[in-house]
Amino acid sequence: MTPTEAEILLDEFDNLPKFIKQPTYLEICKYPRRRFEEICSRLLCFYFAPKNEHGFNDLFLVSLLEILSKDPIPFREEQIKVISEENAEGKRLDMLIHCPSFVIGIENKITAAIYNPLETYKNRIELYGGKNIFKVVLSLRKIVNKDELMILNTQGFISITYLELFEIIKRKIGWYLDKANTKYLTFLTDFIQTLENMDGNNILNEKLADYFYDNSVRIDDMLDLYQKFQSRTLDTQKQRIAELRDKVISLTGNTNWWAWEGWDLGFNKFNAEKPLIGIEASFNATRGKALGKFSIYITTWKLSDWVPYEAKILRDFPNNFMDKKDNRVYLHMDVIEDDNEEEILAKLNTYYNYLSDLTK
Repeated sequence: MTPTEAEILLDEFDNLPKFIKQPTYLEICKYPRRRFEEICSRLLCFYFAPKNEHGFNDLFLVSLLEILSKDPIPFREEQIKVISEENAEGKRLDMLIHCPSFVIGIENKITAAIYNPLETYKNRIELYGGKNIFKVVLSLRKIVNKDELMILNTQGFISITYLELFEIIKRKIGWYLDKANTKYLTFLTDFIQTLENMDGNNILNEKLADYFYDNSVRIDDMLDLYQKFQSRTLDTQKQRIAELRDKVISLTGNTNWWAWEGWDLGFNKFNAEKPLIGIEASFNATRGKALGKFSIYITTWKLSDWVPYEAKILRDFPNNFMDKKDNRVYLHMDVIEDDNEEEILAKLNTYYNYLSDLTK
Protein backbone atom coordinates (compact mmCIF):
# COMPACT_ATOMS: atom_id res chain seq x y z
CA MET A 1 0.00 0.00 0.00
CA THR A 2 1.38 3.39 -1.01
CA PRO A 3 1.16 6.48 1.24
CA THR A 4 -1.38 7.99 -1.18
CA GLU A 5 -3.64 4.93 -0.93
CA ALA A 6 -3.42 5.03 2.85
CA GLU A 7 -4.30 8.74 2.91
CA ILE A 8 -7.35 8.18 0.69
CA LEU A 9 -8.48 5.29 2.90
CA LEU A 10 -8.17 7.40 6.04
CA ASP A 11 -9.91 10.39 4.43
CA GLU A 12 -12.87 8.17 3.57
CA PHE A 13 -12.92 6.85 7.13
CA ASP A 14 -12.87 10.37 8.59
CA ASN A 15 -16.13 11.18 6.82
CA LEU A 16 -18.07 8.23 8.24
CA PRO A 17 -20.30 8.15 11.36
CA LYS A 18 -18.42 6.14 13.96
CA PHE A 19 -20.32 4.11 16.51
CA ILE A 20 -20.68 0.49 17.51
CA LYS A 21 -23.73 -0.45 19.53
CA GLN A 22 -22.97 -1.13 23.18
CA PRO A 23 -23.85 -4.54 24.67
CA THR A 24 -27.30 -4.78 26.20
CA TYR A 25 -28.04 -6.06 29.68
CA LEU A 26 -29.33 -9.36 28.28
CA GLU A 27 -26.17 -9.74 26.19
CA ILE A 28 -24.00 -9.11 29.24
CA CYS A 29 -25.87 -11.87 31.10
CA LYS A 30 -24.88 -14.28 28.27
CA TYR A 31 -27.67 -16.78 28.85
CA PRO A 32 -27.25 -20.12 27.04
CA ARG A 33 -29.26 -20.10 23.80
CA ARG A 34 -31.70 -22.75 25.03
CA ARG A 35 -32.46 -20.68 28.14
CA PHE A 36 -32.53 -17.42 26.24
CA GLU A 37 -35.51 -18.60 24.18
CA GLU A 38 -37.38 -19.35 27.41
CA ILE A 39 -36.46 -15.93 28.84
CA CYS A 40 -37.74 -14.17 25.70
CA SER A 41 -41.03 -16.08 25.95
CA ARG A 42 -41.50 -15.00 29.55
CA LEU A 43 -40.73 -11.38 28.68
CA LEU A 44 -43.22 -11.47 25.82
CA CYS A 45 -45.92 -12.98 28.05
CA PHE A 46 -45.37 -10.14 30.51
CA TYR A 47 -45.75 -7.44 27.84
CA PHE A 48 -48.65 -9.17 26.04
CA ALA A 49 -50.78 -9.02 29.20
CA PRO A 50 -52.39 -5.55 29.07
CA LYS A 51 -52.99 -5.24 32.80
CA ASN A 52 -49.42 -5.97 33.90
CA GLU A 53 -47.25 -3.35 35.60
CA HIS A 54 -45.44 -2.24 32.42
CA GLY A 55 -48.14 0.35 31.67
CA PHE A 56 -48.12 -0.26 27.91
CA ASN A 57 -51.65 -1.67 28.06
CA ASP A 58 -52.51 -3.33 24.71
CA LEU A 59 -49.45 -2.12 22.72
CA PHE A 60 -48.04 -5.61 22.11
CA LEU A 61 -51.43 -7.18 21.36
CA VAL A 62 -52.53 -4.47 18.96
CA SER A 63 -49.17 -4.66 17.18
CA LEU A 64 -49.37 -8.43 16.80
CA LEU A 65 -53.00 -8.33 15.65
CA GLU A 66 -52.08 -5.78 12.99
CA ILE A 67 -49.88 -8.47 11.42
CA LEU A 68 -52.39 -11.29 11.91
CA SER A 69 -55.62 -9.69 10.77
CA LYS A 70 -56.54 -7.21 8.04
CA ASP A 71 -59.60 -6.13 10.01
CA PRO A 72 -59.50 -4.80 13.60
CA ILE A 73 -60.57 -7.34 16.20
CA PRO A 74 -62.22 -5.72 19.22
CA PHE A 75 -61.41 -7.04 22.70
CA ARG A 76 -61.60 -5.99 26.34
CA GLU A 77 -58.29 -5.82 28.14
CA GLU A 78 -59.62 -7.33 31.35
CA GLN A 79 -60.66 -10.48 29.45
CA ILE A 80 -57.20 -11.19 28.03
CA LYS A 81 -55.52 -14.32 29.38
CA VAL A 82 -51.84 -14.93 28.68
CA ILE A 83 -50.51 -18.42 29.42
CA SER A 84 -46.83 -19.33 29.45
CA GLU A 85 -45.96 -22.91 28.45
CA GLU A 86 -49.47 -24.15 27.73
CA ASN A 87 -49.68 -27.92 28.21
CA ALA A 88 -50.46 -29.71 24.95
CA GLU A 89 -50.49 -33.48 25.50
CA GLY A 90 -47.36 -33.27 27.60
CA LYS A 91 -45.64 -30.83 25.24
CA ARG A 92 -45.21 -27.13 25.96
CA LEU A 93 -46.55 -24.42 23.68
CA ASP A 94 -44.50 -21.33 24.52
CA MET A 95 -47.35 -18.80 24.67
CA LEU A 96 -51.11 -18.82 24.39
CA ILE A 97 -53.23 -15.65 24.40
CA HIS A 98 -57.02 -15.86 24.41
CA CYS A 99 -60.19 -13.93 25.05
CA PRO A 100 -63.79 -14.30 23.76
CA SER A 101 -62.92 -12.67 20.42
CA PHE A 102 -59.67 -14.46 19.49
CA VAL A 103 -57.03 -17.03 20.41
CA ILE A 104 -53.35 -16.81 19.50
CA GLY A 105 -50.89 -19.66 19.98
CA ILE A 106 -47.22 -18.77 19.65
CA GLU A 107 -44.27 -21.13 19.30
CA ASN A 108 -41.16 -19.05 19.98
CA LYS A 109 -38.09 -19.78 17.86
CA ILE A 110 -35.08 -17.50 18.16
CA THR A 111 -32.87 -19.21 15.60
CA ALA A 112 -33.64 -22.93 15.92
CA ALA A 113 -35.14 -24.99 13.13
CA ILE A 114 -38.80 -26.00 13.21
CA TYR A 115 -38.99 -29.49 14.61
CA ASN A 116 -41.65 -29.12 17.32
CA PRO A 117 -44.96 -31.05 17.21
CA LEU A 118 -46.96 -28.30 15.51
CA GLU A 119 -49.92 -30.63 14.95
CA THR A 120 -50.21 -31.16 18.70
CA TYR A 121 -49.98 -27.42 19.29
CA LYS A 122 -52.56 -26.79 16.56
CA ASN A 123 -55.05 -29.13 18.25
CA ARG A 124 -54.53 -27.47 21.61
CA ILE A 125 -54.95 -23.95 20.23
CA GLU A 126 -58.14 -24.85 18.38
CA LEU A 127 -59.71 -26.26 21.56
CA TYR A 128 -60.22 -22.66 22.67
CA GLY A 129 -62.62 -22.18 19.74
CA GLY A 130 -63.73 -18.88 18.28
CA LYS A 131 -63.63 -17.62 14.73
CA ASN A 132 -60.32 -15.77 15.04
CA ILE A 133 -57.77 -18.50 15.64
CA PHE A 134 -54.14 -17.67 14.90
CA LYS A 135 -51.23 -20.10 15.03
CA VAL A 136 -47.84 -18.37 14.98
CA VAL A 137 -44.17 -19.31 14.84
CA LEU A 138 -42.24 -16.26 16.07
CA SER A 139 -38.56 -16.31 15.10
CA LEU A 140 -35.59 -14.07 14.59
CA ARG A 141 -34.90 -15.40 11.11
CA LYS A 142 -37.21 -15.29 8.15
CA ILE A 143 -38.26 -18.86 7.34
CA VAL A 144 -37.52 -19.68 3.70
CA ASN A 145 -36.63 -23.38 3.86
CA LYS A 146 -39.12 -25.36 1.73
CA ASP A 147 -39.46 -28.21 4.22
CA GLU A 148 -40.12 -25.85 7.10
CA LEU A 149 -42.61 -23.84 5.06
CA MET A 150 -44.45 -27.05 4.19
CA ILE A 151 -44.72 -27.97 7.88
CA LEU A 152 -46.09 -24.50 8.67
CA ASN A 153 -48.61 -24.55 5.85
CA THR A 154 -49.81 -28.08 6.61
CA GLN A 155 -50.65 -27.16 10.23
CA GLY A 156 -51.96 -23.68 9.44
CA PHE A 157 -49.14 -21.75 11.18
CA ILE A 158 -47.81 -18.45 9.93
CA SER A 159 -44.27 -17.19 10.39
CA ILE A 160 -43.60 -13.78 11.96
CA THR A 161 -40.17 -12.36 12.69
CA TYR A 162 -39.25 -10.43 15.80
CA LEU A 163 -38.13 -7.54 13.63
CA GLU A 164 -41.55 -7.32 11.97
CA LEU A 165 -43.24 -7.21 15.37
CA PHE A 166 -40.77 -4.72 16.82
CA GLU A 167 -41.13 -2.42 13.82
CA ILE A 168 -44.84 -2.00 14.54
CA ILE A 169 -44.30 -1.68 18.29
CA LYS A 170 -41.75 1.09 17.77
CA ARG A 171 -44.12 2.86 15.40
CA LYS A 172 -46.99 2.76 17.89
CA ILE A 173 -45.16 3.16 21.21
CA GLY A 174 -45.36 6.95 21.22
CA TRP A 175 -49.10 6.73 21.91
CA TYR A 176 -48.45 4.72 25.08
CA LEU A 177 -45.50 6.52 26.68
CA ASP A 178 -47.54 8.87 28.85
CA LYS A 179 -48.78 5.93 30.95
CA ALA A 180 -45.79 3.62 30.60
CA ASN A 181 -43.66 2.60 33.59
CA THR A 182 -40.18 3.99 32.85
CA LYS A 183 -38.49 0.98 34.45
CA TYR A 184 -40.25 -1.42 32.09
CA LEU A 185 -39.64 0.92 29.17
CA THR A 186 -35.90 0.50 29.85
CA PHE A 187 -36.28 -3.28 30.01
CA LEU A 188 -38.27 -3.26 26.78
CA THR A 189 -35.69 -1.13 24.97
CA ASP A 190 -32.93 -3.51 26.10
CA PHE A 191 -34.97 -6.53 25.02
CA ILE A 192 -35.65 -5.11 21.55
CA GLN A 193 -32.04 -4.03 21.07
CA THR A 194 -30.77 -7.47 22.09
CA LEU A 195 -32.89 -9.25 19.48
CA GLU A 196 -32.04 -6.68 16.81
CA ASN A 197 -28.33 -7.16 17.53
CA MET A 198 -28.74 -10.91 17.14
CA ASP A 199 -30.07 -10.32 13.64
CA GLY A 200 -26.43 -9.71 12.70
CA ASN A 201 -27.06 -6.60 10.63
CA ASN A 202 -27.13 -3.97 13.33
CA ILE A 203 -23.82 -4.18 15.19
CA LEU A 204 -22.34 -1.29 13.17
CA ASN A 205 -24.07 1.57 11.50
CA GLU A 206 -24.69 0.71 7.84
CA LYS A 207 -22.21 3.14 6.27
CA LEU A 208 -19.39 2.04 8.54
CA ALA A 209 -20.18 -1.65 7.97
CA ASP A 210 -20.16 -1.14 4.18
CA TYR A 211 -16.86 0.72 4.40
CA PHE A 212 -15.20 -2.12 6.30
CA TYR A 213 -16.62 -4.69 3.90
CA ASP A 214 -15.56 -2.82 0.76
CA ASN A 215 -12.05 -2.05 2.05
CA SER A 216 -11.28 -5.12 4.15
CA VAL A 217 -8.17 -6.13 2.17
CA ARG A 218 -6.69 -2.63 2.17
CA ILE A 219 -7.48 -2.19 5.87
CA ASP A 220 -5.77 -5.50 6.67
CA ASP A 221 -2.71 -4.34 4.70
CA MET A 222 -2.67 -1.03 6.55
CA LEU A 223 -3.04 -2.71 9.97
CA ASP A 224 -0.24 -5.12 9.11
CA LEU A 225 2.08 -2.24 8.19
CA TYR A 226 1.03 -0.26 11.25
CA GLN A 227 1.75 -3.19 13.56
CA LYS A 228 5.19 -3.57 11.99
CA PHE A 229 5.77 0.17 12.43
CA GLN A 230 4.72 -0.01 16.09
CA SER A 231 6.90 -3.04 16.67
CA ARG A 232 9.97 -1.37 15.14
CA THR A 233 9.31 1.79 17.15
CA LEU A 234 9.06 -0.19 20.39
CA ASP A 235 12.20 -2.17 19.59
CA THR A 236 14.10 1.08 19.05
CA GLN A 237 12.84 2.49 22.34
CA LYS A 238 13.72 -0.71 24.25
CA GLN A 239 17.23 -0.72 22.83
CA ARG A 240 17.77 2.91 23.83
CA ILE A 241 16.33 2.35 27.32
CA ALA A 242 18.78 -0.52 27.80
CA GLU A 243 21.67 1.80 26.85
CA LEU A 244 20.43 4.56 29.19
CA ARG A 245 20.01 2.07 32.03
CA ASP A 246 23.65 1.01 31.76
CA LYS A 247 24.77 4.65 31.77
CA VAL A 248 22.57 5.78 34.67
CA ILE A 249 23.77 2.77 36.72
CA SER A 250 27.33 3.89 36.07
CA LEU A 251 26.44 7.52 36.88
CA THR A 252 24.60 6.80 40.17
CA GLY A 253 26.63 3.78 41.25
CA ASN A 254 23.44 1.80 41.88
CA THR A 255 22.58 -1.39 39.99
CA ASN A 256 18.91 -1.42 41.07
CA TRP A 257 17.72 0.57 38.08
CA TRP A 258 15.23 -1.55 36.11
CA ALA A 259 13.60 -1.58 32.68
CA TRP A 260 10.06 -2.89 33.05
CA GLU A 261 9.08 -4.82 29.91
CA GLY A 262 12.10 -3.23 28.28
CA TRP A 263 10.59 0.23 27.66
CA ASP A 264 9.99 1.71 31.15
CA LEU A 265 13.15 2.86 32.96
CA GLY A 266 12.80 3.19 36.71
CA PHE A 267 14.18 3.07 40.21
CA ASN A 268 12.46 2.66 43.61
CA LYS A 269 15.03 1.04 45.92
CA PHE A 270 15.72 4.07 48.09
CA ASN A 271 14.82 2.93 51.60
CA ALA A 272 13.03 -0.32 52.38
CA GLU A 273 11.71 1.11 55.65
CA LYS A 274 10.01 4.10 53.99
CA PRO A 275 6.83 4.29 51.85
CA LEU A 276 7.72 3.29 48.30
CA ILE A 277 8.53 6.17 45.97
CA GLY A 278 10.57 6.22 42.79
CA ILE A 279 11.36 7.43 39.28
CA GLU A 280 9.84 6.23 36.02
CA ALA A 281 10.81 7.39 32.54
CA SER A 282 10.03 6.34 28.98
CA PHE A 283 10.12 7.46 25.35
CA ASN A 284 7.17 8.61 23.25
CA ALA A 285 7.37 8.69 19.48
CA THR A 286 6.83 11.93 17.60
CA ARG A 287 6.45 12.52 13.87
CA GLY A 288 9.31 10.68 12.18
CA LYS A 289 11.12 9.97 15.47
CA ALA A 290 10.83 6.83 17.58
CA LEU A 291 12.78 8.63 20.35
CA GLY A 292 11.02 11.97 19.97
CA LYS A 293 10.29 12.70 23.65
CA PHE A 294 11.64 11.34 26.92
CA SER A 295 9.28 11.86 29.87
CA ILE A 296 10.34 11.60 33.52
CA TYR A 297 8.03 11.19 36.53
CA ILE A 298 8.36 10.99 40.28
CA THR A 299 5.81 8.39 41.27
CA THR A 300 4.37 6.19 43.99
CA TRP A 301 2.60 2.90 43.33
CA LYS A 302 0.04 3.56 46.07
CA LEU A 303 -1.77 6.76 46.94
CA SER A 304 -1.05 6.13 50.63
CA ASP A 305 2.72 6.06 49.94
CA TRP A 306 2.53 9.54 48.42
CA VAL A 307 1.04 11.19 51.51
CA PRO A 308 4.21 11.41 53.68
CA TYR A 309 6.15 13.06 50.83
CA GLU A 310 3.51 15.27 49.24
CA ALA A 311 3.96 18.51 51.17
CA LYS A 312 7.76 18.56 50.79
CA ILE A 313 7.75 17.59 47.08
CA LEU A 314 5.10 20.17 46.16
CA ARG A 315 7.07 22.91 47.96
CA ASP A 316 10.16 21.95 45.99
CA PHE A 317 8.30 21.57 42.65
CA PRO A 318 5.27 23.89 42.90
CA ASN A 319 4.73 24.25 39.15
CA ASN A 320 4.76 20.57 38.17
CA PHE A 321 1.57 18.81 37.17
CA MET A 322 0.45 16.03 39.53
CA ASP A 323 -1.74 13.21 38.23
CA LYS A 324 -3.55 10.85 40.60
CA LYS A 325 -5.22 7.84 38.98
CA ASP A 326 -5.72 4.12 39.51
CA ASN A 327 -4.22 4.29 43.02
CA ARG A 328 -1.06 5.81 41.52
CA VAL A 329 0.53 9.26 41.68
CA TYR A 330 2.61 10.75 38.87
CA LEU A 331 4.40 14.06 39.28
CA HIS A 332 5.38 15.16 35.77
CA MET A 333 8.98 16.35 35.93
CA ASP A 334 10.57 16.85 32.50
CA VAL A 335 9.93 16.18 28.83
CA ILE A 336 13.26 16.08 27.01
CA GLU A 337 13.23 16.44 23.24
CA ASP A 338 15.16 14.44 20.64
CA ASP A 339 16.98 11.94 22.84
CA ASN A 340 19.35 14.50 24.39
CA GLU A 341 21.48 12.02 26.32
CA GLU A 342 23.39 14.56 28.37
CA GLU A 343 20.20 16.22 29.62
CA ILE A 344 18.43 12.88 30.20
CA LEU A 345 21.22 11.50 32.38
CA ALA A 346 21.60 14.79 34.25
CA LYS A 347 17.88 14.91 35.11
CA LEU A 348 17.73 11.24 36.13
CA ASN A 349 20.75 11.76 38.38
CA THR A 350 19.22 14.91 39.88
CA TYR A 351 15.95 13.17 40.81
CA TYR A 352 17.82 10.11 42.03
CA ASN A 353 19.82 12.25 44.45
CA TYR A 354 16.73 14.24 45.44
CA LEU A 355 14.73 11.12 46.35
CA SER A 356 17.75 9.59 48.08
CA ASP A 357 17.85 12.60 50.41
CA LEU A 358 14.05 12.69 50.77
CA THR A 359 13.84 9.06 51.93
CA LYS A 360 16.71 9.16 54.42
